[in-house]
Amino acid sequence: MNTQDYMKTKLDNWLTEPLKKKTNRKPVVALIGLGPHAKRIYLNYFQKHKINLALLVDLDSKKEYAKNYLIENDFKNTKIFTINDSLKDNERLPKEISSNLLAICETLEITHIIIATEPKAHNMYIHFALENNIDVLTDKPITVSKNMTSMRSINKVRKQYYDILEAANNSESMCKVMCQRQYHKGYEYVKKILSETVQKYQVPITFVDIFHCDGNWEMPHDMLKENHPYKYGYGKLFHSGYHFIDLLSDFIKINTELTGTKKITNAEVYSSCLTPNDELNIFNVEDYKRIFKDQEIPKYYEENPNPKFDKFGEKNFYGSLDFKNKYNQLITHVNLNLLHYGFSRRGWIESKDYYKSNGRIRHECITIEVGTLMSIQIHSYQSKEIKDRTTDLNLEEQVGGLEHFDIDIYRNSDIIGGKPFERIKLGDLYTEKEKKDILGYNELSREVYISNFLKGKCEKGDIKDQALAIEILHGCATGLHNYYNNKKVPVKINMKNKEITPFKIESLKQFNNLNTKNESKRIFKMLELTKNEFDISVMMNYLKSRKSYEVYFSIDSGNNVASGLLYKQFSNKIIATLYFNYLRIFIKYKKFTKIVKTIEKQGKK
Repeated sequence: MNTQDYMKTKLDNWLTEPLKKKTNRKPVVALIGLGPHAKRIYLNYFQKHKINLALLVDLDSKKEYAKNYLIENDFKNTKIFTINDSLKDNERLPKEISSNLLAICETLEITHIIIATEPKAHNMYIHFALENNIDVLTDKPITVSKNMTSMRSINKVRKQYYDILEAANNSESMCKVMCQRQYHKGYEYVKKILSETVQKYQVPITFVDIFHCDGNWEMPHDMLKENHPYKYGYGKLFHSGYHFIDLLSDFIKINTELTGTKKITNAEVYSSCLTPNDELNIFNVEDYKRIFKDQEIPKYYEENPNPKFDKFGEKNFYGSLDFKNKYNQLITHVNLNLLHYGFSRRGWIESKDYYKSNGRIRHECITIEVGTLMSIQIHSYQSKEIKDRTTDLNLEEQVGGLEHFDIDIYRNSDIIGGKPFERIKLGDLYTEKEKKDILGYNELSREVYISNFLKGKCEKGDIKDQALAIEILHGCATGLHNYYNNKKVPVKINMKNKEITPFKIESLKQFNNLNTKNESKRIFKMLELTKNEFDISVMMNYLKSRKSYEVYFSIDSGNNVASGLLYKQFSNKIIATLYFNYLRIFIKYKKFTKIVKTIEKQGKK
């Protein structure tokens, strides 16, 4: 081996060694919060996949319960760190507590944090993780604040998102939001068909109707609960409703590939709702006493014959949204009907729990129209609770079963081809191996999400992709504020936002410095990876006619390529290799926004 080859080998080994250590490291997890959702989803996942849950963080008041629960469920080696209950709604962890928690995380070599607390606490733990470069996955919604019927709190939640986004851009870690429908094969299938049809025929999605009902019959004596609390002014919209705000934003993003008069540039929403006070007009205290006369009626109803729930969160949210072009012409109309209060299987007055065993039944129905070309309808209707699950998955996939989810596709086949009608059953999109021993398809989607997160392969649900969802949520919440204050006016949704407008690869083509296209080349080194849904190639070619090496990288969006970026040419192979490895590490570990800024900065020089 000559000197140059020896130095090249040493250089490659030195550069790749730390990468291998980081890639192959097994996850060591800290879980924040041990509520019903965390127990059912995360602890079950950790047991099933033998994940090292090294640390649980919870409140002082939950310490003994958490300790006993972990021991009973074979998490005997999990350490517990608690904070005072008075700090549970803080926006940031106090400095001393943050330092103590960081010391424990470093001692235990924590690689990932999963946040499953009540949403008011999300903000402080997300910032803790990002500031200390620990990968973090948080449950939805991203954050909330107390008194969510006030504009001060509504605006605060929006600001918190952009503060988190800035922290994420400055962090070496990733920040993900658990919206499991991102990895739900039914919704993946629908979004793929919609994207292909919109792009091919240049016709936008023109109508979306989203209906979701939790079947959560929470009675007056349940309203002061701390788990998903209405008393702080947030209800369906900031509970399970966020899943459908996220889903709607994905549908609207499909339209962003269109230009001219078909491009969406502004939007507005008119909001209304069913409040807990409204519900009492429909089903009053006397109705509870009459219908549940054979059961023991809680003393609450004697002590509160005329309960009032002013400024409590909404039971049902109803939104009418219009997405328009720059001439204020309608492109997409959306009906958003998100219900807690609807069909339920609760037949008892004494609460059993506030999660999955209190009569909760899911009904989900979505219709999407692509002009006159296509209609897609999703139907998912349950008739029983999870506790009534059978071992027959085929039976559960039928209407009324726990896993019912049908996709009906209607096509204008004379124009776009295909079958005029087609029904896709969700079970057909999964393999038998994937369906074995599942808790459910939604839960399986969560499993895929968690696995990808822990493996560092989580391409969806990034915090930076939530900007449109946050702006829609902010508009809907502002509309609720207006509704509560008898201001029946539409609210503008901020669509003119650099975080919402997708990055266009055309902007980088001006920095193409590759002027050797027609010369004879031999590929000496090449690296390919995917980042932000773009394919990036780092190239090192030997130019025979010039007896030199060229090094650069290209970004490919599928439709467009910007090549010759950060181009340099070297006569020395070792220096060229050094620059190649520099680009490789730079692209692998830098945020996409920083890569683009570097290209623009160097290009302008």
